[in-house]
Amino acid sequence: MPSTCRHTCSRVVRIALLVVLLGLAVLPPAGTLAQGPNLLQNPGFEPPFAASIPGKENCLIAAPWVAWFAQGSEWETTQGYKLAPEYKMATRADYPGNRVRNGELSQQWFHSWGNFQAGIYQVVPNVTPGARYTFELWVLTWSCDREDKGNCDGATSGDPSPMHVRIGIDPNGGGDPFNPAIVWSEEGNAYDAWTRFEVTAAAQGSTISVFVYSYPEFRSQDNNVYVDDAGLFMAAPPPSPTPRPTNPPTATPLPTETPLPTATPPPTATPLPPTATPQPPTATPQPTATALPAATDAPQPTAVPAKAPSQSSSGSGLLVPLAGLALLVAVSVGIVLVRRRGR
Repeated sequence: MPSTCRHTCSRVVRIALLVVLLGLAVLPPAGTLAQGPNLLQNPGFEPPFAASIPGKENCLIAAPWVAWFAQGSEWETTQGYKLAPEYKMATRADYPGNRVRNGELSQQWFHSWGNFQAGIYQVVPNVTPGARYTFELWVLTWSCDREDKGNCDGATSGDPSPMHVRIGIDPNGGGDPFNPAIVWSEEGNAYDAWTRFEVTAAAQGSTISVFVYSYPEFRSQDNNVYVDDAGLFMAAPPPSPTPRPTNPPTATPLPTETPLPTATPPPTATPLPPTATPQPPTATPQPTATALPAATDAPQPTAVPAKAPSQSSSGSGLLVPLAGLALLVAVSVGIVLVRRRGR
């Protein structure tokens, strides 16, 4: 390869590496990339420190953070459970020199030879309802069962108590750490090293609250909690409302029910034609006798003079029918004779 090409390629590689390094240098720290402004006040737990709970001794809190703890019953506290911890600042001079992560101070709370259920919180106004917010916090804990056992050299944890550290967001901005609406992170212990905790939730109104919770189980000689570098950032804006369609879709008509087939009525019997009313038989007309021309030479029957009816009332009724019968016979005989002669 010519020397000029080697020199040119070498310069290009050096320039490319320089651009990459410059780009890395201007990137924001991990955990704050494109998150916007930190909405917490005094997120580094720097001065001023003030009494957070009036009347409680040994309770100095980085303002405007607020301390909270659950006071145990009389029996619990006499046994060393659920005691009120001591709150105060931690400095870089505190042994072993890692009790502050950034800045000059951090916040700590602790109790010796007992346990506690305690933490801090801050109310954050002027958030956007419906937007999602991420709360992050760096935590370090120290838990030593007994320092005289020799297993906690260098102020490190030995036979430590489970610390049950977690952080949460109350989407409604309340001050009760036991509110079931709080969204909590997963629990951790963070023994002897700064550990980042994170949780995200959507604001329900214009105010939200952030909480820190701790509960070391054992009544160890040392149960200490340190917090530093808190942050609250908008993770996502509220969802935009779905625009209403300009032409709303017409309602799809519901399918009509198919009517059930109606029962076909059984066929009615077809009435038979009316039977003919029997008529009385008509008399067969008898052939009428054709009148033959009277023979001129046919003798005319002479009328037989009827006898005068008898005066006897008993014989007069019999003579009348006999006379009619005789007349009928005579006429019939005459007709027969005429027919024969005509043949």
